[in-house]
Amino acid sequence: MVRRNIIISDELDRAIDAAARHLGSKRSVIVGKALSFYLDYLDLETAVERARKYETGEDKGLSAEQLRTELGL
Repeated sequence: MVRRNIIISDELDRAIDAAARHLGSKRSVIVGKALSFYLDYLDLETAVERARKYETGEDKGLSAEQLRTELGL
């Protein structure tokens, strides 16, 4: 685990406090879970965008040979 200092709005701070009280959790647990969910969401959005580009032909992808070359295999 690492410690991070962040600056957030007063409104967000109050929301974190309220969630922590409601769930009986530490603020750090609430923030950690929220960041984890958000990062998962970003991964999904990236995958959806890449799939859209592939389906519309914007991105052709890689052939098996190109992939082997890219990976140095």
